[in-house]
Amino acid sequence: MIPQPLIPKKYVLNAPITALTFEEQIFLILRWARARESRIVCLANVHMLMEAHWHPEFASVLAAADLVSPDGMPLVWMLRKMGKRSQDRVAGMDVFLRLCQLSSQSGVSPFFLGSQSEVLERMRKKLEREFPNLKIAGMEPLPFRPLSPTEDQALIEKINASGAGLVLVCLGCPKQEYWMLQHLDKIQAVMIGVGAVFPLYAGIHQRAPRLVRDTGLEWLYRLIQEPNRLWYRYSHTIPPFIWLASQQLLAQPKRLPASNPIKNCFSPSKSANVIDSAQELPIVNLESSKIGEILVRQNLISETALSAVLEEQLGRSEKKIGELLVERGYITQAELEYHLRNQKIKLGELLVQRQVISQAKLNKLLNWQKSTFTSKKLGEILLQQKLLCADELSQVLVEQYWRRKGLWLMTDKVDDRYSWQLESLHVSN
Repeated sequence: MIPQPLIPKKYVLNAPITALTFEEQIFLILRWARARESRIVCLANVHMLMEAHWHPEFASVLAAADLVSPDGMPLVWMLRKMGKRSQDRVAGMDVFLRLCQLSSQSGVSPFFLGSQSEVLERMRKKLEREFPNLKIAGMEPLPFRPLSPTEDQALIEKINASGAGLVLVCLGCPKQEYWMLQHLDKIQAVMIGVGAVFPLYAGIHQRAPRLVRDTGLEWLYRLIQEPNRLWYRYSHTIPPFIWLASQQLLAQPKRLPASNPIKNCFSPSKSANVIDSAQELPIVNLESSKIGEILVRQNLISETALSAVLEEQLGRSEKKIGELLVERGYITQAELEYHLRNQKIKLGELLVQRQVISQAKLNKLLNWQKSTFTSKKLGEILLQQKLLCADELSQVLVEQYWRRKGLWLMTDKVDDRYSWQLESLHVSN
């Protein structure tokens, strides 16, 4: 069976947490927003996971979400402990700011839903100062009571008519998550539950300093600001989460050090199979797609738009295709640079990016490879030195291939044209 490039996940207390970097999740959201796809993004913290643990109906909401991003540092620590060593935090405020920045560069319009009129008005003024090119599709406070069917339908029509690609929902957990699920496939935009971000951005509350956030103590900072509202929540969710998370980590299989190989992981037959695949890399893996083809596969531009820009390039030979696409507003500079990196990504770069090995260790291996004039590829050296096992190398080789071809995170784009190449890199269990 050929593995498919699904969005990577790790299960924390049975909740599917998205195991992608902050920037990759942002670019994925932006891609969906351009196409106005109806999607759900949940920004998960300890409170949300405990709600899902206690309430099966809420767990089904997280299961239906397209992304369940690790907002709280405890979730980031869990993902790192579970093998996603390069995982960073996908915090609500950082998501809000980055999406506003990139939306203002790409023409995506956000709709701000929830909170109160005065909060939204303060946000509008600040957004106009900080992101003058941002096209705000709309701002709508919601009453504390449930909307009537007529009111709800009017709201759906208003959002869809606004042209919004993003709907940032500020209703608090779990209300905003239930609301997004109820409106999936009705609202043609990416819906993101942002919790307390609106009053934070409006300046009603203060965000914790960077050091406090990075050490996982933002909850304490917020508790000091809002003790009456948050005391009960934190006292009833943090202790059980610590207990359940500890039990999960203790129960998971331990990966033995490389010097003490695992029988199945470092079996000679698997290592030989992966090495044989590595020897085919000049044919399979190094044939990177052109950047235009990659951007079409990623649904960032249409084939018609690419043809038009290629035609324009003929008269402006000094301009590269990527530069022209950024100039025309088809993609942002950040997205272009990300896909250019993926287009040429090397095995060593990917291993360092994943924090499988350090940059210093990679440099040492490459220097040894050059000084000894060995014909062995990096993958072979890593297997022989037991720095990673055959299955791990196989996974990284397939991911490298997906990234170079523009198939990374594009499950609907893997078809028969690529099957034989994926098969040659796959090591069956």
